[in-house]
Amino acid sequence: MVQVSVDHIRVRLAEIEARKAFLEKKSSTPPERLRRHEVWRHDYLSYPYLIGAPRDRVAKRFCDIFMNTGELMPNGKLGPHDFVIDDNWTAKFTHMLEEYGSRGGTPSDVIANARAPFVRYFENGAPVAMRMFEGYEPPASPFLVKYGRKEFLEPMLREGRLRISPASFYSDSNLIASVQDDEINRTFFIPTFRERLAGKDSILFQGHTLRFGDDDIVMPVVCPDYYLFSLCDHIYHRLPTDFNADAALIIKNPTTFTQRVVSHFLAMNPEWEPLLGPVTYYDPYRDHTKVRVPEMGKHFGYAYQREVRMAFQSIRPIKTALSPVFLKIGELTDIAELLSV
Repeated sequence: MVQVSVDHIRVRLAEIEARKAFLEKKSSTPPERLRRHEVWRHDYLSYPYLIGAPRDRVAKRFCDIFMNTGELMPNGKLGPHDFVIDDNWTAKFTHMLEEYGSRGGTPSDVIANARAPFVRYFENGAPVAMRMFEGYEPPASPFLVKYGRKEFLEPMLREGRLRISPASFYSDSNLIASVQDDEINRTFFIPTFRERLAGKDSILFQGHTLRFGDDDIVMPVVCPDYYLFSLCDHIYHRLPTDFNADAALIIKNPTTFTQRVVSHFLAMNPEWEPLLGPVTYYDPYRDHTKVRVPEMGKHFGYAYQREVRMAFQSIRPIKTALSPVFLKIGELTDIAELLSV
């Protein structure tokens, strides 16, 4: 990973200070007012937290943010994320534009990599979700969705068969990109450009010397292995393609479903405790204090999945590698239905 030298930081910071001064002059000259995107630009220019980050890390961040700025609409066309409800992604994307502006522009290969997942929805014609959800009217009350292969979801519906995997399973590099993630280690980054400009290559943190050299501080948060079962909080037309799914199990009574899963799991594993609810998505550069329960936290690059999670953590230290748990919770046709292509 190519690091950023102090000389590069110094040159970029001079350009950033010039752009920041321009916006401040504009905002203080009546009747001029900063537009919303200019406010976001000024926010970043006031604290350019990515200025000292390596090229590859910045490129991945751009792709992660881009992945969350678009949606596959019910009509089968691409559209923007609903920024009226949440403009957080627009602000982050604007920050990326400012950072790449100080680096000479956004590289074409980074743009191509960011676009690739959206192109994939149309590789075989209309997105698979168009057939899967055609004519379907979702429940009016809250529901959950399990996307997957029909060969696995049909036994889940008919007999209540489901597999709950260890979190460590999802680090397997053979898994598809939308599923593969390190669910044990959560890595955060703390900017060090000010310290590096001051000639420092380390800081004292809680009595320990942290050396960062020509990088930001890399701060891993590690938790013991645990069990994990993932669902989504609604129908999203991009997810069947992302999960390589040909079916979706619509769980119309989430409370009853959750009770059945938890009770059967704890009957087999009494020394474990459940963690239930929506996932907290964290920004590795901005949210290092946000995730209070690591098992319920996930990298913000996956935020478009809107995951609802059932996790189980051991009450006692884990001494051996975990194996998948197979449950049979009974027929689910009373609270669920299966859609497939």
